[in-house]
Amino acid sequence: MRFRPALVLVPVLVLLAGCAASPASSPSPSATSATTSPTPSPTPSPTATATATPAPPEPTPEFTGADLVALCTERTRSLATGATYYADMATTEWLDQPSLWFVVIPKTLDGQDSVAVCAIGGNPEAPTFELEGESLPGGVAEIRAELLAGSGGE
Repeated sequence: MRFRPALVLVPVLVLLAGCAASPASSPSPSATSATTSPTPSPTPSPTATATATPAPPEPTPEFTGADLVALCTERTRSLATGATYYADMATTEWLDQPSLWFVVIPKTLDGQDSVAVCAIGGNPEAPTFELEGESLPGGVAEIRAELLAGSGGE
């Protein structure tokens, strides 16, 4: 009875022996060149960059974000003289259709949160204000939509 389990293992060992790695034979020259030759990588065509369209320039680059925030703060300060403006949280957005900068500056006055909003055009030497005022933070989207529709500053 002891031989019977050993007889079962013999075919398994034979199969495993057949799976053992055989010594590697030297490959033929054609097989070596086919497996080891690197594939050349395509090189970019110099004409591809020459035909690329350059990016459009930034609209009214003379204004910086800090310039716009300072102009809006100065213009709206009289609406709430004791307000604290948070210039580091301000946002500026170029509105292409009316060609204006839309500036939103969070502020507080006596614990009440609000925002100063401005629509500024022109250039730093001669800025034009199409809109200046204040709003609750929830009203910013409506003011922006009115500017885009062309009814914001009139």
